[in-house]
Amino acid sequence: MNPSRLLFALVAVTCLLRPTTLPAQEAAPPFAMDKQYSADLLITTGQGETITQKVYSDNGKIRTEMTMQNMQMVMIIRPDQQKIYQVMVGQKMVMEMPYDPNKFKKQMVAASGPQGKFEVVGSETFGGVACTKYKVTSSKDKNVFFFWIDASTKVPVKMTAEDKSVTILWKNYKVGPQDDSLFEVPADYQVMAMPVMPGAAGGAPGGAGE
Repeated sequence: MNPSRLLFALVAVTCLLRPTTLPAQEAAPPFAMDKQYSADLLITTGQGETITQKVYSDNGKIRTEMTMQNMQMVMIIRPDQQKIYQVMVGQKMVMEMPYDPNKFKKQMVAASGPQGKFEVVGSETFGGVACTKYKVTSSKDKNVFFFWIDASTKVPVKMTAEDKSVTILWKNYKVGPQDDSLFEVPADYQVMAMPVMPGAAGGAPGGAGE
């Protein structure tokens, strides 16, 4: 998979939007992500590839860090600036692209399925944590996901797609303000505008929104 495309998909999963109110017969949305937090994500793809991602979030600003194909890649999302920055640490370069809230929201919904039908499966303990397990059927494409949500804190512990295409574990979830410098482009990096490819969504390179 193209690294940029996968990076966008993984960023989307970390941006779990609080869904709108659902009909009374459906379970209440389980997501309760804090406005200020950091967490480690362990992502396993259907091909058996394992990726570790660090996420920082502070009142809409998001930074993700991961290493792919021996490259350290950082994504900074700044809705306040209407910009997304893809930082290539080894090359000391930054690719800048526009942030379109409507198009980027579609990316998040497609990746994590936060808007849809929520059904309580039952109670399970995972990794020593008492969880409520939910089945989530996306209202957009009918994809099915299973979420294990910490019963006491209401934050995600595990997610897996029904088709086994991806599994995500949340670890070291810590609530609190994040350092402002995390969301700034390094002053000594070269910044370039990323050209938008035909058919790309939300400014994603190479059609990451397909």
